Amino acid sequence: MNIDKQKPTLAARRAQLVAECAQQRSALAREVSTLRAPTMLTGGGIMQYLASGKLKLPLTIAGVVLGMIATRPSRAMPMLAAGLSLFKVVASLLPMLRKSA
Repeated sequence: MNIDKQKPTLAARRAQLVAECAQQRSALAREVSTLRAPTMLTGGGIMQYLASGKLKLPLTIAGVVLGMIATRPSRAMPMLAAGLSLFKVVASLLPMLRKSA
């Protein structure tokens, strides 16, 4: 009973893994090219549409609205006021920090 004949050699196993990795890379490349392909709905690729910045304002508004819904308005208003005042302080200090740097 020789066990060595049943086990693949290290070189054979490495070759099998390299071939499997190549297949996975080509499958991933096909999937990515499908996502990047132009579609009729957006007039361009999905990645191009998301990167164009057209959704920046609607997503920001949706995030604020969902945040207001998730936290009750009685708790959200003081947080918004504190955040706004902190933003004003940072905005006023930023030009001074840029001049000193």
